[in-house]
Amino acid sequence: MSKIGKSLSLVVAILLVAVVSLTACTRAAPAQQFTLRIGVMSTLSTLPYSVMREQGFDKENGLQFVETEYPSGSAIVEAMAAGSIDTATSIGTVSILDAAERGLIPDKIVPIAAHTMIDPEHPQIGVLASNSISGWQDLKGQQVAINARSSLNAAAIMGRLQQEDVSDYKLVEISLANMGLAVAGGNVAAAVMSEPYLTQSLLRNDGKLLGWVIGGPPFEKMELSLIAFSANLYQNNPQAVKAFLRAHLQAIKWIEDNPTDARLILTRQLSLNPEIGQKIKLLRFPVDGRHDPALLESMQPLLVETGLLKAPIPASRLYDETLLNEVLAEKR
Repeated sequence: MSKIGKSLSLVVAILLVAVVSLTACTRAAPAQQFTLRIGVMSTLSTLPYSVMREQGFDKENGLQFVETEYPSGSAIVEAMAAGSIDTATSIGTVSILDAAERGLIPDKIVPIAAHTMIDPEHPQIGVLASNSISGWQDLKGQQVAINARSSLNAAAIMGRLQQEDVSDYKLVEISLANMGLAVAGGNVAAAVMSEPYLTQSLLRNDGKLLGWVIGGPPFEKMELSLIAFSANLYQNNPQAVKAFLRAHLQAIKWIEDNPTDARLILTRQLSLNPEIGQKIKLLRFPVDGRHDPALLESMQPLLVETGLLKAPIPASRLYDETLLNEVLAEKR
């Protein structure tokens, strides 16, 4: 080969390397970068967000987060409505219904996707009972612990006891962290507990599982939480919302493909005892993020009956799947 030919070959090789390098850089660093102020709650439902961060799906989609911890879904709703945060790891359905009832949806808050689904294979809230309780009828005349009277837990136990024809009981408010000890000490006959507190108490022999009330009657199947954004960001920066949805759906797929590793992430995230992390009931996160309007509507009559909701709200008023549909269409 002549010197000219060798030189040309070298130039071509260098250009090819440059093109490949530029392509790799383009894939690693999205053209658009988005900073989102996110409200965080340390619960089982935070798993997709934790996976998103640990597996790098956030960076892959150009996302950066500024986190603020909140104690409840209602506190997150207030912060989002006030413009303090753009989104949250999730918001409970009851908080979303309350926001809709107060006219905050869609003027201040726009739910965009389903986050958590409950079914008998993925229960979330059960009743821990003392060893002296053998059935629901034994709760007549007894004290039952709940975390708050205006909560889904309270509605669930009231609905279940009504189904079991138990009317003579008293609900008392106790923090979730202390419920198991209250049952073990005989202060209450039973307690309505969410995971991971329920599994922790069962392993500690505080009592026994009487039955599930979310994942069992009266809320055997339900949409437990949603993904929502502030109306301001939704309207003015839809590309940021879509970037979040892409990263979230990637995280859900990863959880589905790696359930053992997902449990390990959850155990670290919540600082759980490894035994508890292996035994807790995991939530179900829909892989396409789509809502179930039938479930959103079927849960409402009991909420109205127990005073958590004034009147049923059509599911169509609770969310907007426009951007979710656009993201899902990208995969076809």
